[in-house]
Order: sequence, then structure tokens, then C-alpha cells
Amino acid sequence: MADLRFWGKERGLGGARYPVACHGLDAAAMLRCLWREYVSPGLRARIAELLELSEDETRRLLEFWAAAHDIGKITSSFQSQVEVPSGYDSDDVTAPHDEATQHALYPLLIELGYPGRIAKWAAQLLGGHHGRFVELNRECRSQVKARALGLGDEEWARQRADTLRVWRAVLEPPVPSSFDTAAANVVTGLVILADWLASRIPYVLKRLPDVPERGDVSSLSSFFHGSLAETPAVVAEAGLSPLRLRSGSFAEEFPDFPANELQRDIAERLPSSLGPGGLLMISAPTGFGKTETALHAARRMSEVTGTSGLFFALPTMATTEHMFKRIARYVTTRGSEPNSQAMLHGMAWLSPVEEMLREEMSRASVSGADSTLVHCAEWLLGAKRGLLAGAGVGTIDQALLSVLPTRHNALRMFALTGRTVVIDEVHAFDEYMRTLLCVLLRWLGYWNVPVVLLSATLPAPLATQLAAAYRGDRAGTEERITVPYPGWVHIGHGEPVVPRPVPFPDEQRRRLAVSSRAVEIRDGEPDRMPVLRRALTPLVEDRGTALVLCSTVAHAQRTWRLLREHLEGTGVELRLLHARFPMHVRESVTEELTARFGKPTEEDPKAGRVRERTILVATQVVEQSLDVDFDLVITDLAPVELLLQRAGRSQRHPALNPLRPEWADPNRGGTRELVVLTSWNDKGPPGAWAAVYPTASLVRAHRLLDEHAESGIRVPEDVQRLVDRGNPAAGDKGDLELIRGFEEAETRRQADEMIKRSEGKRVGIPRPRGFKALNELSDGLLPEERASTRFQADSERGLAYFVGADGVPRLDGPEGPALPRPSDGKLSREELISVMRRSVPMPRGPLSSMPPDRLPRLPRLWRDIWPLGELVALEHPVSEHGKAAPARVGERMLWLDDDVGLEEVAE
Repeated sequence: MADLRFWGKERGLGGARYPVACHGLDAAAMLRCLWREYVSPGLRARIAELLELSEDETRRLLEFWAAAHDIGKITSSFQSQVEVPSGYDSDDVTAPHDEATQHALYPLLIELGYPGRIAKWAAQLLGGHHGRFVELNRECRSQVKARALGLGDEEWARQRADTLRVWRAVLEPPVPSSFDTAAANVVTGLVILADWLASRIPYVLKRLPDVPERGDVSSLSSFFHGSLAETPAVVAEAGLSPLRLRSGSFAEEFPDFPANELQRDIAERLPSSLGPGGLLMISAPTGFGKTETALHAARRMSEVTGTSGLFFALPTMATTEHMFKRIARYVTTRGSEPNSQAMLHGMAWLSPVEEMLREEMSRASVSGADSTLVHCAEWLLGAKRGLLAGAGVGTIDQALLSVLPTRHNALRMFALTGRTVVIDEVHAFDEYMRTLLCVLLRWLGYWNVPVVLLSATLPAPLATQLAAAYRGDRAGTEERITVPYPGWVHIGHGEPVVPRPVPFPDEQRRRLAVSSRAVEIRDGEPDRMPVLRRALTPLVEDRGTALVLCSTVAHAQRTWRLLREHLEGTGVELRLLHARFPMHVRESVTEELTARFGKPTEEDPKAGRVRERTILVATQVVEQSLDVDFDLVITDLAPVELLLQRAGRSQRHPALNPLRPEWADPNRGGTRELVVLTSWNDKGPPGAWAAVYPTASLVRAHRLLDEHAESGIRVPEDVQRLVDRGNPAAGDKGDLELIRGFEEAETRRQADEMIKRSEGKRVGIPRPRGFKALNELSDGLLPEERASTRFQADSERGLAYFVGADGVPRLDGPEGPALPRPSDGKLSREELISVMRRSVPMPRGPLSSMPPDRLPRLPRLWRDIWPLGELVALEHPVSEHGKAAPARVGERMLWLDDDVGLEEVAE
């Protein structure tokens, strides 16, 4: 008999108390519904396989575990928060109820016949339902130790045992004889989800009237069946539904354009290679339709493996919103039932997700009542829930958090194991991120999760590293893998690897003229203007478009100003794009540039385009996932694979060739040219460039370009060889001739990569089955905002505001709107979004010498409001004459300029 006086929920219930025994059965009912309706078939089969049970036995076992997750609430420490039932002693020992759960369950599960090792894992698993695992004290079987751990006397222990026996009688679980450590992590995520759903206040209020008077098996069994009837609506309302897409050929999925050679080859040959899971690596030039290829391949792989969701990961927030719309259009047109979709990155809550989805449905001519409706349920907008949507689009960071010791990393891992994962621009990650990615791939490979990796420049050492991680190869046993360019490789578990090159369309073959232009160094900075004036003369005198790509934001700002002065009176339009504009400005500029210089439509390649005289000055933000096309590309020296990426922004769409000026059209005597700005002495490139990229990588790139000065670069013939020569494997100095005279720089590069690799291994969770206790997955637990998915990445955002004589903080300038004033200490969601969309990423320089607690923050009225309290205050004082001055941050002065964004200025 369970004592129903022991409460498990009371907040938001109007003074009522909801029994622990009932909440446990609610969680079990939620898990049954999730198992049948939401957990992917492949994941169900894999968990059952690892537990050596049938799927039905596995479900009953997991229901029992879900029921028991809060048994630690049957303690004096928890019950005394409201009232300890009569007949039970109170004591002064306090213990979090999740820790009490695992210490109470360990001996109880042994009494039920669990082997000691399995009892330990199951107890730790359920003790982790609040998102962190702690070490199990096995002495908890002693009554003396149990009291010291906050479990109370024998009466408390007897009631926990009675409640557990009632749950067992209602749910009829098997006793497991086998267990898998990696399964414990994923099952924890499922239990967390069931608990969250069963804890929703509207649901609990609805179940309150049905709480029985007695806690006997018959009464609680009837209650459980009532819960089973209610759970499907709760799961559906939360947006937890599998992604259901219609089968079809590539042409049926993407009828707006004919399949190219890569798409046809994968559509025809990939299915015969498929088995459970699998890693598909695709290498092809920018503008080659890799996104559509990945979506088609992901669906085919999902059908074979039995996954029921998609997560599309990108390198930056800036590219996520554009991809979110593309995926929404695909899900809208190909969905067979209503599907949920979410956007995931640190600032995703600022985006009007539902409005964006409606817009894409409208473009696809799908009405809101159509069965292919795509939506984002409000519940999925909550913290850490977006990965649970049927289709998720976000930054790679959201996936990497599953392999860092953060709270609820088990929930993230559970979400990913039921999906097919697509990761774009894998070449863009540094050694630290690659190391974390390898940890993730080990876990995904263990769970047979299909993964698609996309790249325009994939070095063979990196392809080998990623494939070995997915297959779980031990160090020293890796098979060298080269992904053809263009082409693909499918990696299965134990199957031979066969590279699949594909023919390159004749109309896209090109010989890219590479022109290295030396720039002088003045006052420690490269002077680009003499070269830029000469290179841009044809555009200024005739017409055309050009991209000028600088290595740093400060250089882009300075170059834009110098070009503005040079171009005054010419009528040439000059634009600027980098990361340190306010969010709303950067998004607006990116959307406009993509519309003007992006991929043309089949119906009208000239629609929405201005092909006159335009120059865009930008940083690396344009080289990742942004589909833009310019007649001429001028770039600072960078590693060779990035130069090839940037070259992909030069005349990438043949449909636009009729619009090009004569000087840029090879068919009319012009030149398709990549101009690379270099500066050289016996120490290598200038310090500003070497601070962004390793000197040895820049030396290699410079010398590789020299080798092709006369012949140019043939696309695709020369690309893979250039990428591989520019990126030797770890510990391999590669082509020694390329770094002659700069051996020390190469040693520094390898040391830097070793540091990043070591740090990635240090912070990442253990590999599957590579740990002895679940608490190892939470060792060094970090809050998500401090967990670094990027090595020494900028993490602060600032808010510029202007304060005059009236003392009112104003946005957008001295005469702009006032910073919204809180009401009862709060701002509305709309007000928060309005403010945060004006925030801007902070440069690292002004912050490097200041600890976070010394950074200036907003005035006290706003400081306690999340997330405003986390912003760096960029207070621009305004004189009585209305003139604004820069904001001071420590010893530095920062100014938010309307034209160039946030910049550091002289005092």
C-alpha cells in the first residue's frame, strides 16, 4: 500500500497536494506514450538490443524506472518543505531529492533481484533526472549511512519499499540481467522528458480529481489507466511528433530544378550501401546543391535506420535563419502529416519562428489547415527543448553541448539519437571543435545514428579522423579516407569504404586566375588601397560587382572608410558586412545581400538583382553557407582551403553569366580572377593576419598560390590536392618545401593544435562504454553559458545606449527611443526582443584584461532582468549640445557607428 499523503507536486495547485505515487504513474504513462508515438523505431530497437530484452519488455522496464524517478521525495528533507505526514519522524539532515532517489533505489533494486552492478547503474540513471549525475555512495545499504544521507529511519524506508512494490505490481516490469552504460545516458534523457511532461501544471490540475482515496494496487492501477488516456494529448500539444516525410525520387522532392551529377549518383547508388546508421561525407564546390543532396540522402538513410527526426547543424548563427527557412519549405512540401520544427542557437528566442514558418508555407502554397502544416509548439521554445522537435535547425554548438559536462546533456543526447544529423561546413571547425565533433560522432556511431557531413574543402586527414570516430576505431587502426572532389563516401560499420567520384559538369569547370598582389605594411598594418584601386578600376570605369574580404572586423571597417573616400562621386555602391553590427542590422543586410547576389531562380535569373556597380567589404561571415555571387573576389591571405571557399563566391552561378561585365567574362576576353593580398618578409605574413590564422598555414597557402601563378587553379582537378597539401595530418609536417625557412612556425602550429586537441579531450565526456559510473558524464559540471564549444570564443554581447542631461538611456542615438522601463521588475517579451535585437557581439580586446564581474553592466533598474543583466553596458554620454561620446570599457573606448558598427576608437 502506497501512502498517498506523501506529496510530489504542490506548486501552482491552489493549495492542493499531488501524491508522489500518482506522479510516478503519470511519468510512466508519459514514457509509454513517448515510447510508442515519439521514440524512433531505430532507437527503440537499439535500446532493447543493448538491454538484451524484447521491445515490449524494455518499454515496461523503462516505465517502471520513470515511475521511480522521484522516490527520493519520500524523505523528511523533501516532505518538510510543506508538511511531514503524521507517524513519520523528522530530522535535520537535508538532501536533494534526486540524490536521495539514487541512494534509496540502490538497495531497493537489489532486493527486487537486480544484480548489484545493474542496480547501481539504474539508481544513478534515475538520480540524474534533474540533469546531472552524482557519485553513488554504496554504503547507503547501511541504515546508519542511509540516515546520514537524508533517507530517514526504517519507517521512511518501508514506505519507499511499499510504493515501489505498488508501482511494480501496476507496471509489471522485468528484472534486467544485462545493462549497457551508454544506454543509461540516453534512457536518462527519455526519463527527464517524461518527467517534464508529467509535471506540467495544467496536466496535474486535470488529474487531481482522479487521485484515489487509497494507495492500493487496484486503485492506482485504475488511476494509471486514466493517465494513459490523457497523455497523448499532452505529448501532441508539446509538439513531440516524429518527422514524417513522403517517399519519392530526388526529382519529386525537388521539382524546381534538374538533379546534377552528384545528386543523381547519390540518389541511385546510396540506397544499396545503406544499413543501420552510416556516415555519409559529401565534398563538392559551393553552389553545387549540397543542401538538397543532404536532405534527400538523410531521408533515405532515415527510412533504412528507423530514425524519425532531422537536425541540421551549421557553423554560425548568421547562417541558421536562412537554412531554417529552406528546411521549413522542404518539410512543408514533403511532410505527410503535421510536423514540428525549431530553431536552435543562443539567440534563437529572438526570431519570429511561427511567422517565418507561415511565410514559408505561403510561399509553398500550403494553407494552415493542410495536413502538411509545419509549426513550432510553444513548449518547444523553452530552454533545452528545441532539439526534441521533429526538424531542428541550429548551430553545431547545440549538438556539441551533448558531449560536454553540462546539465541535461543526457536529454540532448537522447534527442540526437533519434534523428538523422546533417552537419554543414565541417572544414570550418578548428582542432578543438573537431575533437568535440569526434566525441559526438563516436556516440552517434554507437547508436547507429545516420550522419551526413558536408564540405566544399575536406582534407583527407580530417575525413580519416571523422570516419574513425564514427566507426569507433582505436587509435592507430584508422583507414585513410579521401573524399573525391566532387564526390562522396559512405562509411558503415565494418563495410569496405568505396570513394564515389562524380563527373564535374562541363559548364561549371573553370580555370581560376590567381593573382597574388603584395601590399605594403604601414605602421604595422597592411595598406590595401594601392592594390584595391588598381583591381577595382574596371568596375569603377565600367560596371560589375566585387567582394573585398578582410581578415578582421577592424580591417574591414578601415578598408570600407578608405574605399568610401576613394569612390566618392563615382556612383559605385559600397556595402559593409561583419559580425559587430547590432543583430537586427546584420540580419537585414544579410537578407538583402542574399536576395541581390544569391542563387538565381529558374524562372527569372535576374529577379531582384542589381548587377551594376557594387562593392561589398566583408569578413569571414560570407564564406560559410551564404550563397552569394560576385564578378570579382579580392581577399586577404588565408589558409588555402579558405581561399578556395572564398573563390567559390566568384562567378558561382552560370545563369548569371549574361549579366557579367566584359572584363570579368572569360568567354568575351575577360578574366575570372581571385586576387589575394599578401605581404611578406623573412618573418612571414603581417602580425594581424598571423593572429587570425597560423603562420605556417599562411606560408603554405602563399607558396601554393605561387605554384599556380601561371597556370591558375583548375576546378575541380586541382582542388583536393591543394587542400591536402595545405592541411597535413596531425604530427606530419607535410610537404617540407612549402614551409622551408618557417619550420619553427610549423612547430608552433602543431603545438597549438595539440593544445586545442588536448583541451577538447579534457572537457568532452567519455566515449560510449568508456566510463565506470554515470557521474563521469557530469564531472566538472558547467552551466551552459560557460561551457565552451569554441576555443576561446567571444561570449559577451554589448548594448549601446546614449545618456544625456535627462539621465534617460536611449537606443539608436541621442534622440532615439528610451530603453523600455520595467513594470514590476519585468519587461514584456516584445520589449526584451526589441532590446536584445539591438545588442552586438563584443570584441575580445577590450574584455581580455577584465574579469566578468568587473565589466560594466546596465543600470540597476534593468540589471536583474534576464538576459539584459548579462549585457556589457556601452554607455555613450551625450553633451548638452547633443554630441555623443564613445563608451568606456576599462581602458578602451568603443563607439557604435551607424555605418561601420561597433569599433574601438582613440580616446
